[in-house]
Amino acid sequence: MREPSRTHSGLRLCAAAGLAGTILLAGACASTPPAPTRSLDSARTAVTNAEKAEAGRYASNELAEARERLAAADSAVVGENMLAAERLADQARVEAELASARTEAAKAAAVNKEMRLGGDALSEEMQRAGDQQ
Repeated sequence: MREPSRTHSGLRLCAAAGLAGTILLAGACASTPPAPTRSLDSARTAVTNAEKAEAGRYASNELAEARERLAAADSAVVGENMLAAERLADQARVEAELASARTEAAKAAAVNKEMRLGGDALSEEMQRAGDQQ
């Protein structure tokens, strides 16, 4: 005849191990979601690109806003608020891209103005040369 206590002990042990595994799995699912590294990296890249394009000179407000939102995103990661971190990082990226676009537009306007002034000076010079003949 078998010992019922031994069989029941094994079943209880298996049940306890299964319950412990389920609790660990549930705990892992309820933990903080991973940091939005892709959004943060995109925002950092956009800010760096805006800085290299001289956005501080041409679009300083937008660049400052991008930097502030990126810092807030980093703080949200530290505070384990990953949803806010991702949202702020995306906003920082958009602000930095806006700063870059405004910078390029300002540079293009400056080049156009310079070319217009050069064309005007050339026209005046040609007119003077024609008057002297």
